[in-house]
Amino acid sequence: VLLVGGPGSGKGVLSERLVKECGIVHISSGDLLREEVDRDTPLGREVKEIMVRGDLVSSAVIVTLMRRKMRQPQNAGKRVLLDGFPRSLQNAADLVEICGEPELALHLRCEDTTLLERILHRKEEALLDDQNGGGRDDDNIKTALKRLRNYHKYLHVTMDWLSGNRVPVVNIDCSGSPEQVWGQL
Repeated sequence: VLLVGGPGSGKGVLSERLVKECGIVHISSGDLLREEVDRDTPLGREVKEIMVRGDLVSSAVIVTLMRRKMRQPQNAGKRVLLDGFPRSLQNAADLVEICGEPELALHLRCEDTTLLERILHRKEEALLDDQNGGGRDDDNIKTALKRLRNYHKYLHVTMDWLSGNRVPVVNIDCSGSPEQVWGQL
């Protein structure tokens, strides 16, 4: 199952609930990259610069991290929820090679202003919460705008690929609360 949505659309919140309620494996390209950065590996240091700029990391890097996550014994035989992938035709080809054809795509949609408000609110909350160390490095207005531009730039590629491969897409209005989004799903 693919989860498609802009930065701040609630993919992480919805994914947590799907993992809890349905026992699926959630693989977020953003989370995989942030984990690599947190471990301060050579790859993590390389992708940190890319992420801080709001640019996209190469398909090869994402695929490598996805494969590592999918090979973990606790993930064997489970349905997978992919969040933030594919964003290019190369991503899509890699996805099919790793996982096979997607069964379904969930498309979280709302206005860009709502997404920006959520990103900036997430940053404010993180700054108030000392244990989070100020939150994500990419939760700032400049990077958020670039992430939104990238999302819109590559969204049509993903949606066209899904349509061309006859993957059912469920459009969900994500402008409401997590409970409202769950209710739609």
